[in-house]
Amino acid sequence: MASIGDGNRTAKRGWLGFVLALVLGIGVAVLHISAHPNLESFEQGVTLDWRFRLRGSQPPPNDIAIIVIDDRSLAKLGQWPFPRSVLADVINRLNDAGAKTIGLDIILSEHEPDASGAGDRALADALARHGRTVLAMAMLFNDGSPAGSPVKDVDKISLAAFKDTRSITADGMLRPLAEFEAVTAVGHTNQQSDDSGQTRAQYPVIGYGEWFIPSFSLMVAALQQDLSRGSIGVSRDGRLVLGPHKIEMDHAYGLALNYLGPAGTFRTYSVLDLLEDRIPHPLLKDRAILVGATATSLGDIFTTPYALNLPGVEVLATGVANLLHGDSIIRTVEQRFYESLAIVLLAVAAWFLGAKSPGPRWGLLFNMLLLISWFAMCQALFVLEYRWVAVAGPSSAIVIGAVLGAIGRMVYERRLRSEVERQRGNLARYVPPTMVETLAERARPAFDEREQMAAVLFVDLQGFTHASESRSPADTAHFLKEFHGQLEEVVTAHRGIVAQFLGDGALALWGLPQPQQDDPAAALACARDMLLRLARWQPNIPARVGLHFGPVAMAQLGGRHQAQLAAAGDTVNVASRLEAAAKSIGAILVISDDMVSAVRDLGHDDLIRGLTLRVDQPVRGRDKPITFWSCANCDDLA
Repeated sequence: MASIGDGNRTAKRGWLGFVLALVLGIGVAVLHISAHPNLESFEQGVTLDWRFRLRGSQPPPNDIAIIVIDDRSLAKLGQWPFPRSVLADVINRLNDAGAKTIGLDIILSEHEPDASGAGDRALADALARHGRTVLAMAMLFNDGSPAGSPVKDVDKISLAAFKDTRSITADGMLRPLAEFEAVTAVGHTNQQSDDSGQTRAQYPVIGYGEWFIPSFSLMVAALQQDLSRGSIGVSRDGRLVLGPHKIEMDHAYGLALNYLGPAGTFRTYSVLDLLEDRIPHPLLKDRAILVGATATSLGDIFTTPYALNLPGVEVLATGVANLLHGDSIIRTVEQRFYESLAIVLLAVAAWFLGAKSPGPRWGLLFNMLLLISWFAMCQALFVLEYRWVAVAGPSSAIVIGAVLGAIGRMVYERRLRSEVERQRGNLARYVPPTMVETLAERARPAFDEREQMAAVLFVDLQGFTHASESRSPADTAHFLKEFHGQLEEVVTAHRGIVAQFLGDGALALWGLPQPQQDDPAAALACARDMLLRLARWQPNIPARVGLHFGPVAMAQLGGRHQAQLAAAGDTVNVASRLEAAAKSIGAILVISDDMVSAVRDLGHDDLIRGLTLRVDQPVRGRDKPITFWSCANCDDLA
């Protein structure tokens, strides 16, 4: 029986597992909310790529096209950079085709070598004539002084914004020539790669002093929607303002890029085909057209979830598409807080499933379902709502909680097994060892109130009452313990059970937990061995045995809280009367004729040796005489 202290210790250990899961869950949440590099690397470099690949490529929007300066164009035109007059021709042809917005992904920070400046003027005129063009610029980091236009002109290209320390901050700029800036919009084309080398986010704004400089993609998207520079910016709550829309950004004012597919996903045409009038105007009309280099020796190449070599102009086009159609991948600062809370709850839930499930396999199954459910929810939100919900932190929390729960479960089950073994050991001290499993496994044993044939043996010591008068109580108790030990060994050796110890006697049964065909022979063999053994142990205190075989009802008798094994029926009474009859006739063994018949039917006539038949003998307490067999001394049994 477990003590109250055992229960308290078990409860404390259970709380210890919960507390560990809670503390470690909080630890993972802190790492998550602080964007720990290792956790973020796994989140971005593994889980985000899985989501894109599971979703698959998406159709490109119809309102964006790309004009590329490819290898074929370079081979035909023969030089790079192209003369400004060629670029002017490109702008004019796009204007004639009806392109609504033009983004030129070329930084024009220096004058053309031609001293006359005719090419620069031609390009400036073309840009002014179209009136909706965006030129590329670059933000410089770790640079001592700004490059390009003077600092005093920054307000002409910056956005309205509230001062904030969240954005990436540059300390220099590489801007287009002033004459180009005067007739166009400008935007930075900076892209930032993570530790895995992939470009995952665009930065609609980058800080420079007290200003926010817009990105190239943001300006193209704004002009395509007929928005002026004054209608875009950053709101007080840190959202990107794009006309009537407010777009949530992450902790560094970034927007995760929602890549649509590998290289060539957007409608792409060669600049040579444009210059040679091989592109039908309807394919360019009213679209945002980005012009950039993809030739082998030109342009920049980026790694994305769909491609190892996506040209920079396609990355910019992806940014434009995301802003135009509101399908940027959303991951906000506030979201990180709720994810951190979910991490703690998932750690505790995983511990609970591991520790409290019906078994270790169920705990593993439930936690696998929890993990898969979280993955499925994240993927569904990614595909349907463009919401990037963390996987790395929550999955780590689930694994940690599941491991703690499994360990706790194993410790609990080991402790429970030890407790069960201890209790069964205690039970075995009070009931026959062969009955321990039967009684431990069921509240009501299968044999309870079962009618069957059984062998019943009563044994008693002759003259023990008189002999104990000269013994102390301690000596008497010691003697009885030895006597009971002798009985238990011999009965158990013959597959019987000692149902009750009756002071200087005992009741033994054959037929539990299941009756066996040779129970009568086993019982008689036991009786013979028992008498010989007891005679050797205590020659001066002989024993008497009564043995009968017949129908009984096996039962677990007693009250609600205390019970004992018993065999009910007249067979028990007959066995008891036969043991008493042994005293009156001076015998040490008396067995019923029914027992002898059953033994002979089994072919064990040798067990009858030394026994004498007594027909129709009167027995005290019985109305009718009984035929039995008896033996007067141990020599006849040897």
